[in-house]
Amino acid sequence: MTDPDLVPATGSARPFEHLSTGSTFADIVNHPAFAGFGDYMVPWESGETAEITRPLTVEALAPHLGAWDPRTMVDGLNFLIDLVNQGRTIFHPLYSEGEIAAEPDKAAAGLFFVPGAPGRPLALVAAGGGFTSVASIQEGFPHAKALNALGYNVAVLKYRISKDGNDESDDKAVPLARANEDLARAMSLLDERADAWDIGLDDYSVWGSSAGGRLVSSWGTDGPLGARAHGFHPPAVIITAYPGTPFGPYSASFPPYFVTAAADDELISVTALDHVVDDLRSQGVDVEYRRTDAGGHGYGLGTGTPADGWLGHAVAFWRSHSTAG
Repeated sequence: MTDPDLVPATGSARPFEHLSTGSTFADIVNHPAFAGFGDYMVPWESGETAEITRPLTVEALAPHLGAWDPRTMVDGLNFLIDLVNQGRTIFHPLYSEGEIAAEPDKAAAGLFFVPGAPGRPLALVAAGGGFTSVASIQEGFPHAKALNALGYNVAVLKYRISKDGNDESDDKAVPLARANEDLARAMSLLDERADAWDIGLDDYSVWGSSAGGRLVSSWGTDGPLGARAHGFHPPAVIITAYPGTPFGPYSASFPPYFVTAAADDELISVTALDHVVDDLRSQGVDVEYRRTDAGGHGYGLGTGTPADGWLGHAVAFWRSHSTAG
């Protein structure tokens, strides 16, 4: 089977160079490997916030906003550069030119796809950012590298954020609904190309951190934001990290649920999350809850924190609920 997105690299082409922890966000946006989609790599799309953060280095950003590990973040970016050097097309718009002309904000949505072993299940990853940014560098691309090393197909979703970059001026349901529309469109794209990309969708999983956790959790509900409402079967598992505002409604049909969070997280109500876990279990939903005493909010893979290694436990949980393994 020929992959339409595998373009042989020319022998004379010089491989694109790797980034470092000292690279700035401007370096990432302007990197030649990411030509045409560099703005989709970084958390902020445009405006004053983007201009302020472009001079920041990856190393400086990590302690500024969370406990993310700079080396892990750069490794995720360099993993994508390596794919481009292999001739892979890694970025795919979600909407057509006509759809974007009718609704210009849809231009901000896209999908990064990383092929795994033929026929292996798909992991769809949505980073956090409070619906005012999408932190794929911290909570998307490192996950893609780790999951792809295990043979999985991985898609990292770049969903739309609040229109003016300020969630407080938006109805709280509005940015979630927009992101949910993008998630559904991503699933449609993956379904359309499942044969060409050799993706296993029967036992797919959805992964989300912070706001991304709230987004993928809504995909498991029976309501209008759920997979069934969009014509898809629910995922084999839902995997979240510090998932923010509790979601709902949920019932016994909610997929098996994995969650990692830290007791000292000051940006979410861990007590409310405890209640959600208890409610899911009371409905008969299989839940694995890894709650650490420390780690705060925004630790990505957990490298260097008490949550280190959570992704391996999440993969084991997925495999326990997957026919493909």
